[in-house]
Amino acid sequence: MESGKSNVKKVLGIIGNVLIWLFVAFAIVVTVLAFAAQANADGIPSIGGKAILTVQTPSMEPTFKVGDIIIGTKLSPEQMRELKVGDIITYSAGDLDGDGVRDLNTHRITEVIGEGTEEVSYRTKGDGNIGTDATPVSWQYVICKCSEKDRIPALGSVLNFLQRPTGFLVVVVLPLVLFFVYELVVFFRKLYEVKNSGKKQITAADEELIRQRAIEEYIRQQQAQKESEGAESKQAEEAQAEDTPVEETPAEEAPAEETQTEEAPKTDAE
Repeated sequence: MESGKSNVKKVLGIIGNVLIWLFVAFAIVVTVLAFAAQANADGIPSIGGKAILTVQTPSMEPTFKVGDIIIGTKLSPEQMRELKVGDIITYSAGDLDGDGVRDLNTHRITEVIGEGTEEVSYRTKGDGNIGTDATPVSWQYVICKCSEKDRIPALGSVLNFLQRPTGFLVVVVLPLVLFFVYELVVFFRKLYEVKNSGKKQITAADEELIRQRAIEEYIRQQQAQKESEGAESKQAEEAQAEDTPVEETPAEEAPAEETQTEEAPKTDAE
């Protein structure tokens, strides 16, 4: 029974460690993405030439849905000028919401203007929109090229939350702190077990056996003490009996011997 419980505990411990390390790996990836976004001038996290984008509006539905993550490919200046009709691009669309920050759009190219020239631009349209975008996109504002197959459904909302200070603190920083505290506790526990590995570990069964033996020893001592007290009491009684004087019975007086006096022979001194 104890062995079965120990095996279950070990399995649960292994599963817990795997989950913790997976979370740590995820937290590291999110942290890298957050710093990568801050390091780039366009504000888009990118690793190894790949840009990670989150769909914010339904303009490209059903190709891309709100909350999807798109993995785009960063382009060189030459590639930016060689795009074709049907390509999906992410580009800087200007300050659309008036917050002072240039917004990003991901739309499909419907027309190439000035193809083969240094001033090539592209007319774009969202797959979910009725009409084309009002202003053509100059090649300098193109950031990356996207594909329908390079998307991760619904993960973008999580990434957006994690990129905010509150989300990063709650989901990444705090769990990591708790994880390292837990690992520190485990380390000191293992260290204690190693130091005490030569000492016998007392189990519940051992404690019960020790308790029973202590009770038996106590009863044995009580019995020995009673026997000792009984023997001492008996010896005391015998000693007292020996010290008591015995009264002697007076012997009968022997009859006094009569003294016979013989008369001296008379001598005639005549």
